[in-house]
Amino acid sequence: MKQMYEKYLPPFVRDTREFQILSNIEGDILEEEKQAKQNLESDQWIVTATERGLNRRAKLLNIVREQYESLEDFRQRILFLWNHHSPYTYFHLLDWLEGICEKENVNVDMQYNEYHLHIEIRLIKKQLQEEIRKTVRKMIPANILLDVTLRYNLYGELKPYTHGDIKQKQFRYIDLREDDVRYWKTK
Repeated sequence: MKQMYEKYLPPFVRDTREFQILSNIEGDILEEEKQAKQNLESDQWIVTATERGLNRRAKLLNIVREQYESLEDFRQRILFLWNHHSPYTYFHLLDWLEGICEKENVNVDMQYNEYHLHIEIRLIKKQLQEEIRKTVRKMIPANILLDVTLRYNLYGELKPYTHGDIKQKQFRYIDLREDDVRYWKTK
């Protein structure tokens, strides 16, 4: 990044050996400062934050990154905890869950007579199951039973695949049940 420094020098000084060496050193420093500024701007928002920015927010939330957790899963969990607040209606809870898991990945069943709330999450969001259980437990009244489960693969979702397809991909029986079918094409 020699050019960043040299553009501020007068033409008669640029050709001097000392200033060329100095411009190499200062150019690298200016590039580091530019990158630090970009990281600082990115860290202002969870969606664009670097790992350092996510760790700072995690420290504020008193959570730690799990060793198996990818950076995007960690970002999702921080966003999830950062934006939650107690809903006052069932429909607000639905909107909140659909915002976290997307509408097609969550199914909510409230049985009013039995005071039972059942939340079913697709396998693609299974890393959020425990966080959803903890957070929703804090959100809902104490007299409502909460049940957060995973929606495992059903026969209808496996029907398009032949036995040969499954054998070729070397799936085990537990993979058929617990892997998200939408990601089979990438395996």
